[in-house]
Amino acid sequence: MQMRRITSYQALWRPLDNKGHFWFTYFDGDRERTEDLDADNFRIMLDILDTEKPIFGDHSTSAVAVHWPDNDIQTGAWA
Repeated sequence: MQMRRITSYQALWRPLDNKGHFWFTYFDGDRERTEDLDADNFRIMLDILDTEKPIFGDHSTSAVAVHWPDNDIQTGAWA
């Protein structure tokens, strides 16, 4: 798993399939698609992404994390 800073995202929900996915745009301009998620996991992902803190993610595992300002990481994807 490689967490990278997400600068923007796009969410797509398909009601007929009851599944959805996200497109993450990373700090370096790469744009990647997550795996399909069920309704509960899609909602959880939206809740996490709906934050003002810097967000990090990994499209290959659909994992997301937030970064608090009191962290001292200052380089690369974490800056």
